[in-house]
Amino acid sequence: MIMNKDGFSLPEYVLVFLVFIIALTGAASIPMEQCPDEKARSLVSDWIEKTGTLPSGNEWQTMNMNWEDNTALSGKIKAGIEIHGWGFSYALRPYLTAILSAVFLSTAKQFTTSPRVLLTASRMGSVLSLMFCCIYCLRLGHRLFERRSSAAFLAAFVCFLPQVMFLGMYQNNDVFSLLTVCMMLYYWVEGYERKWPMRSCIALGVSCSLGLLSYYTIYGWILMIMAFCVLAVLSDTEISDKRSLILKRTALIALICFFLAGWFFIRNVIIHDGDIWGLRSEEASRNRMREQGYLLYDYVRYRDTGRSIMDFLRLRDGEFLRMTGQSFIGVFGYMVFYLSGETYGVYGTVIGFGVLIYVMVLLHDRPNRLHKLLILMMLISGVIVFALHIWSSYARDYQPQGRYVITIALILGYMISYGLDRTTIMIQKGEPGQDTKLYLASILTVGWTVLFAWSACSTMSKMLL
Repeated sequence: MIMNKDGFSLPEYVLVFLVFIIALTGAASIPMEQCPDEKARSLVSDWIEKTGTLPSGNEWQTMNMNWEDNTALSGKIKAGIEIHGWGFSYALRPYLTAILSAVFLSTAKQFTTSPRVLLTASRMGSVLSLMFCCIYCLRLGHRLFERRSSAAFLAAFVCFLPQVMFLGMYQNNDVFSLLTVCMMLYYWVEGYERKWPMRSCIALGVSCSLGLLSYYTIYGWILMIMAFCVLAVLSDTEISDKRSLILKRTALIALICFFLAGWFFIRNVIIHDGDIWGLRSEEASRNRMREQGYLLYDYVRYRDTGRSIMDFLRLRDGEFLRMTGQSFIGVFGYMVFYLSGETYGVYGTVIGFGVLIYVMVLLHDRPNRLHKLLILMMLISGVIVFALHIWSSYARDYQPQGRYVITIALILGYMISYGLDRTTIMIQKGEPGQDTKLYLASILTVGWTVLFAWSACSTMSKMLL
């Protein structure tokens, strides 16, 4: 029985529980050696847990290491929390996820010394992030769609995308950033529907603050959500004193972001000579390690070759776009375990067909103002995310990994869910009688979940061998 917009039905509770259990099982089973960047990020969380202080990224201590079996460097690297052989530390970038990991790790150490339990505890931030991502997708769907089954499909599409589920199983910033975008979208929609009350704006400010402390890749989302808050007010004929509302709510959200997230950037400016983003300090750290001959991974910037971005995208028959697309759906371990070509084909067909239905629906069904603003905001944000991904690999470090654009899953999920919702309604309105039922979204939710189960059993399980 549905009680209200935010109340969950029994199947929805089951969906949330299923997402949590699968992510927790993976967190307890997958070795750290199969999880990209987890060793590097654990240096920060371990430092916080052991010292009880926040790192600056410049900490140095002599320590033994064996990176990729390069024993010649053992005992020579002064690494501290710098990534072994990479020459910089993730402490130079926002690391709220590392703080959460340190809290869970410290709590677990009060009860056990089991390495597996402690590793699982350090991953609980990602597990819970994915679970709450499912919850916020459901809540968002409740507000955007007429049928609850469409909201369930949105949550299932996002959380059972194999790469998203994998990200929910180990320590990383990607799944937490996905959660913060879900939260921002939900409170944007809630604010729009309720004419921007204090409660919604405070929640939106908290969500933006968490986003600022997650990953630079989602800053385009934050920028667009703020811009479309203003646009939504300006285009709302029911709001009289638009200027006053915009000024008050903007100041409120800005103050919340300053007090909750500003500390990290102010701290960076103070301890890194004005380097607010930490990128200049990161480059200086790499140069220092390079001069000492201790840099094991020294990437070559494609931009320095003098060739254009279009040349870069055509490199090796479009390898960058192909690998980004594949790893957006699911590539596991250190980009080692790929799904079969047929499985990628099925995922691509489902997504492509779903987007086609969405386009056809728009041609036959006039969307309301909320949908127009929301989809425009999401599409612009997605373009920014993908453009930043391309530029980062072209001008800095070649990383054709779909996890850097994983928030685009929300856009695709919304488009397909909207198409299913409106298609179902249009078909039912054309049927005689009042009791006609069409469970199109429910059928596809089950099918999408089964497709994930196949991907997990056929490929993800290889990480355990």
